Amino acid sequence: MTPYERLMAEAIPTGRFGDPVDEARPQRPLMTRQDQQAARRAALVEAQSDWRLPDTASQRKRARSAAVALERSAERAREREESRPRHLRIVPDPNDTQAA
Repeated sequence: MTPYERLMAEAIPTGRFGDPVDEARPQRPLMTRQDQQAARRAALVEAQSDWRLPDTASQRKRARSAAVALERSAERAREREESRPRHLRIVPDPNDTQAA
């Protein structure tokens, strides 16, 4: 028998590892399909109860703050670019006979 065949013949353990089966542990009651639908519907109605469309003033404020954030980001990028040391210019050695 090859090592591969031995590996494939081994019993594959299933279940919980290191957790003994405890019959005294209470099981969570399974919700029926209608119970699930009712619970989800109630959560959705509660979430939508006080929701409203944003007014134009808050939309303008949000757009202004986004524009300010974009401007600051561009300014920081410019500052980073300006603060970087410029690369050194390589000057070829005039006495080098091997250079192409």
